Amino acid sequence: MRDRLRQLRSWLAGDRRRQAAAAGAAALLLLAVIVGALAGAGVFSGGSPKAALTAVATPTLTPSPTPSPTPPPTEPTLLDGVLVYPEQLARIQGRLPLAVMFDNFVGARPQVGLEKADLVFEVVAEGGITRFLGVFWRGEPGRIVPVRSARVYYLDWAAELDAIYVHWGWAKSSGAADVPSAISRLGLRHFDGFFLESPYFLRAPDRAGPHDGIADTDALWNLAVERGWTGPPKIEAWRFKDDQPERAGAAGAPVAPTVDLGFGGPFVSDYSVRWQYDAKSNGYLRSQSGAPHKDGGSGRQLQAKNVAVMIANARSAGDGTAHLLYDTVGGGNAVVFQDGIAVPGTWAKPDTSSRTRFFDAAGNEIAFNRGQTWVEVLAVGDPLGY
Repeated sequence: MRDRLRQLRSWLAGDRRRQAAAAGAAALLLLAVIVGALAGAGVFSGGSPKAALTAVATPTLTPSPTPSPTPPPTEPTLLDGVLVYPEQLARIQGRLPLAVMFDNFVGARPQVGLEKADLVFEVVAEGGITRFLGVFWRGEPGRIVPVRSARVYYLDWAAELDAIYVHWGWAKSSGAADVPSAISRLGLRHFDGFFLESPYFLRAPDRAGPHDGIADTDALWNLAVERGWTGPPKIEAWRFKDDQPERAGAAGAPVAPTVDLGFGGPFVSDYSVRWQYDAKSNGYLRSQSGAPHKDGGSGRQLQAKNVAVMIANARSAGDGTAHLLYDTVGGGNAVVFQDGIAVPGTWAKPDTSSRTRFFDAAGNEIAFNRGQTWVEVLAVGDPLGY
């Protein structure tokens, strides 16, 4: 073996071309070894080279902090006691409530926007036909329909809420039922659809007159600002409380699963009303004329957290018309329905500017559940069942 190596060195040393050939062969041999190693490692596939994999350190992830829970609202509104945030209350207090006259004639249904009222009053206008006074302050319904003409006894409720009275026309009379003189006497701010056009009042093309009046609450609030009619309103707030559905389950509780109101006559008229207690929402669902009363905008059945029934003396205005007068100042019997029970008692309103309040049989002021309240005003002798 040693002799063969000495012969190879001697052969290479004697010729430079032999040396170059030997060097090239060695290089080719080395290249073949490298290629074989890479192929074994899977760097080549299908004749195309693959990029060599490089190990990269995985970064350490810093866990995101757990977000703080949003605090619940704490500020009660003045009309329905619903809790809102301070910035919401500040915005609401910058305006006055709108007290809007709603038509309830059978041909005027369904009403649009009633479900967003903070507070609703219902009483017969004339002929056994009720109208609603929907009061909006926290609620922002936008366009509402149908808006109808004014009657004097609704003015007293608007006055106690420092509200802007919204109507389309009014009852004129030679006596106490005359609305223009009553508005002047009370110093009541009001918007009348007979004197204001679009965008404040419009006519609904798909409804027959005079049940086609539209009012735009957003536009009216803007107009109120232009006239300097801004908040905060002077409102004597009711007492409010949280829901207590457990009251209906107490031993001996005066449960009231239904409330029936016979406006102007029997329970079977087109203006009879039934409120049905709904345990799931701890509210009362409204029906009239034997069918669910639904908002014409959302299609949802109207619902109240409280139904306060007040009994008031009613009489003819004696002016040769069908106009009525109600004793809205003073007091009388009342029943408040909430939490699935009935709370009999009284109502009282010392003067036109004072708030109508409700008291239990022991004389304690009744606290209302937070949410929409309907005040149902029955004439003495009209039927009430529960």
